[in-house]
Amino acid sequence: MFKFCLHQTQPQHPWQWTVDCWSDGISTIQPFPHPMLEHISMTDGQSTFFVVRERIDAGSPLDARQTSKIADTRTYQQSLAEIRASALDFTLIECNPDLPFRITVGLWGTAPLYLTDAGGRLHGSWSLPDLREHFNLDALEERVVTRILTVRHRYARETLFSGVYQLTERAYATFDEVGLAIHYPEPARHARPRELREGVDAAEIYRQTLSDAVHERRFNPKETAVELSGGIDSANIAATLAEEHHGQVLSYALLIGGEAGEQQVRRRAEMLTRFGFPDLTVDALPLAPLNPTGQRARGELIDPMGEPYHEAVGKILARARQQGVRTVFTGDGGDELLSLRGDEWAEVGRVPGRYADNVELPAWLGPRALDVIDSIEENVAPPSTINHSTLRGFALRSPQFLDAGLWPVSPFCSPRLIRFAEQLPVRWRHDKYVARERLARLSFSPEVVRPPKRENFRHVMEHGLRHYGMPLLETLLPDSITVDLGFVDGDALRREHQRVNDGGPIATMLFAVISLELALRALTTSRDYGKDSLCM
Repeated sequence: MFKFCLHQTQPQHPWQWTVDCWSDGISTIQPFPHPMLEHISMTDGQSTFFVVRERIDAGSPLDARQTSKIADTRTYQQSLAEIRASALDFTLIECNPDLPFRITVGLWGTAPLYLTDAGGRLHGSWSLPDLREHFNLDALEERVVTRILTVRHRYARETLFSGVYQLTERAYATFDEVGLAIHYPEPARHARPRELREGVDAAEIYRQTLSDAVHERRFNPKETAVELSGGIDSANIAATLAEEHHGQVLSYALLIGGEAGEQQVRRRAEMLTRFGFPDLTVDALPLAPLNPTGQRARGELIDPMGEPYHEAVGKILARARQQGVRTVFTGDGGDELLSLRGDEWAEVGRVPGRYADNVELPAWLGPRALDVIDSIEENVAPPSTINHSTLRGFALRSPQFLDAGLWPVSPFCSPRLIRFAEQLPVRWRHDKYVARERLARLSFSPEVVRPPKRENFRHVMEHGLRHYGMPLLETLLPDSITVDLGFVDGDALRREHQRVNDGGPIATMLFAVISLELALRALTTSRDYGKDSLCM
């Protein structure tokens, strides 16, 4: 929610707001402007803080009618305590005399925050490529490279580049003459499943609690969209929005095509008839990953851990923005909200999903990656209120939303809703039973409640890899950076490339190799970035 450049030396002049940022003459702090957010500075004459946070009800001491405030020390400290206890998302920067800068983030992690200490200045941004001037191909984080190549991502402060860090949920960073230090928070506590009392209607409590989560922020329905893919999670979010905003919110979706796509179209049509929302769709297949019109294929720097369907998502976000949308409700976190834990999987005779660690390692892993494969669990963030997978998803998806001027809202990540779901017995969580039951009570057809065909983007990814990825890989292999650095076995990758070209099945994990290679290559071919515009 911030982009900034902070000088090690504490300010000698008062902070002032100019056009779109605060500055003291040597440091600059720029908030992300959005009607769902408020950005405030406050000083007691000695200390100053800056916060961007999701809007709360009017009447708060931090009401957004002013950009900068002067307060007595007691009000200042009370306001800081209020921010830190916020149930919604925030990023906080504190400037105290004779103390380091302190940067703190809330528990949501809607927009990631990346930090790097470079030449006595702390650079921060929610967009990793903004810090590319400070990336070094000779100092890649081996664990993170290996996580990318094996699709065993972990939520951690480490990023692909040494010296560039993500400030994970509830963590804080300090910065002064000594440099940058990042501090993980205490592990979050979680509830355990328990039996429901007689007469308790779990599906109705789910409906009510989800409604509370959707409406705990102030939003303008006429400037709002909902991602309505047709899945159970997004359908429940849309149903909740329709209860109070029938026909007012735009729905949108990427259409997956094929037989499952025909089912998707039918199911969405039934939902739209019920909800009354105007609709926007984009066919995903012509915009498959790695297609020549996309930024990755054109040689632009895209975070290799960023949105894999960047091309199609970019198209639909741009079209939604053209229709006046500023806020998007997503179903992110729905899978994790009702997921099974530990031995609960065995209880229902299942194993965790497709990219769980029981999947075999790709044959093309090089010696440098194999050397650190056993250490990928090291230095991960402690347990969080919101599932680590969801938080990784935010870091993957949110920057593209912010680039489009949109703010994503994910009600399934409400701490109250999470606590409720954690206490549900297995039978209510297994196969999202409670969410399906809510839709069944709305009299949706069996095809909506329990679709017979699985709807996902796997064939879109396979299409992109086969038609665009394999030709790209052929051009990349002769002077591959990941091969030269020892992370990828070039001979094994060539054999895999030939096997696919001979008509063999395609492994979607190949996308990780190609997207990483393209990102590293973009750094070597486009070094004329210029000086960070936020630095004085």
